[in-house]
Amino acid sequence: MTMKFKSTLLALFIIASALALGSCRSRASKSKTASSKTKPAQTATTTGPSSQQVMSKADSVLAKVNALSQEPRDMPPPVMADDYPKTPWGSNIIPKPDLTAYSTYEAGLGNYTNGEYEKAIGDFSDVVVNGRPIEAVPGAYYWMGECYFAMERFAESLPYFEYTVKAGPTFKRESALYKLARANNSMGNSQAAGMWYERLMTEYPKSSYGAKLKKLGVR
Repeated sequence: MTMKFKSTLLALFIIASALALGSCRSRASKSKTASSKTKPAQTATTTGPSSQQVMSKADSVLAKVNALSQEPRDMPPPVMADDYPKTPWGSNIIPKPDLTAYSTYEAGLGNYTNGEYEKAIGDFSDVVVNGRPIEAVPGAYYWMGECYFAMERFAESLPYFEYTVKAGPTFKRESALYKLARANNSMGNSQAAGMWYERLMTEYPKSSYGAKLKKLGVR
């Protein structure tokens, strides 16, 4: 066997060995890749909840919801249209506010504006005595004081303005303090007038009534 022939056989053997080794590595790599892809899926199926567990949890939640919906509630029943009283011809009677009490109060304001002070006092007295409407009672007291003040019956106006200072209405408080100072000053009670003036300026430092009282000599 010649040297050239031997070297050719050796070269073919090396090439064949290299091809065989490459094929083995390729198969090993494919096998490793396939196994790495299948492992997460296997892990998910083994560690995650089963479909039976999920359905069991859902049934438990639904059971709790149904139990809560069936518990009694302290809620008043809704008012149905049939619950309203009926007129003789079958239609519903819809309750309406009673405006008659307000009309008496408004009549008093109208009489005061027109200078009918005695009539206005009578209207406001009806509101106070009947207590209707209840929210208008403090205002009625205030306007009775205004009526007596307008008639220069200053002594009679004082308790009504004092009531306003104590009980309201609050939006007439500043005016009531001013009228108390004015009424006392008109009656010659300078000390009482000064007391009400000081109280007015303490509670309402920017009151425009202060300048008016100073012009009248109230200090």
